[in-house]
Amino acid sequence: MSADWQSYRLGDFVPFTPEVYFRLIERVNEAFWPWQLVLLALGLGALVLALRGNYRAALVVLAPAWVVSALAFHFDYYAEINVAASWFGRAFIAQALLLVVLAALPVRRPSRSRPGTIQRIAGTAIAVIGIAAWPLISVLAGHGWGRSEVFGLHPDPIAVATLGIVLLVVTGLRAGLAMAIPAVWCLMTGLILHALDATWAMLPMMLAVVAGLTPLAGRIVGRIGK
Repeated sequence: MSADWQSYRLGDFVPFTPEVYFRLIERVNEAFWPWQLVLLALGLGALVLALRGNYRAALVVLAPAWVVSALAFHFDYYAEINVAASWFGRAFIAQALLLVVLAALPVRRPSRSRPGTIQRIAGTAIAVIGIAAWPLISVLAGHGWGRSEVFGLHPDPIAVATLGIVLLVVTGLRAGLAMAIPAVWCLMTGLILHALDATWAMLPMMLAVVAGLTPLAGRIVGRIGK
C-alpha cells in the first residue's frame, strides 16, 4: 500500500492537462475582451489609492475584481475542468466581502497602523508584479498574449496584487485576515502550475511567502533601529 502511494505524483491529482488549462485561459480572454483593459485600470487605481494612503478606497476598489474573477472564471469556465471551482469561487466572494468589511472598520490610532518602509517597498513591488507584470509571463513563457492572465479576470494576478496592496495599507491582524485567502490561493496555484510544468510555478508561492514574512521583517528592523 505504501509503495502504491509513493508512486503518485502531484500531477496525478490535477484533473486536466496543461493544454486544457492554458486553452481555458485563452477562452476566458476571448470571451471578455476588451474588459481586461477596464480591470487593469481598476487594479492600477487601487494601487494609486494605496500609495496615497487611502486604505479604505484601495480595499473597496479591490473587492469588485474578486467578485468578477469568481463569477467569470471560477463559476463559469474553471468549473468545466475542476469540480472544486465552485468552492474557489465562494472563497473569492468571501474575500471581496472581507475587504469591504475591513475598509469599513474604524482605525483608532492611525499613526500606529501605518505600514513601515520595508512593508511599503515590498507591497509596491508585489502589487506591480500582480497588476503590470503578470500578463507578460505568458509571453515570456512562449504562450503568447492570448493566454496572458490579467488582474481582475484571472485569479493568480488578483491574488498577488492583493497581497501587495494589503501590505501597503494595512498592518497587524487586519493584514493577516486580508492576506489569508490570497496567500492560500498563491500556494495552491503554485502547486497546480508545478504539476502542469509551468516555468513560473514557484513565483506565486514565493510572493506569498515574502508577503507573509515582510511585516515580521519590518518589526525586526524597527527594533534594531531603536
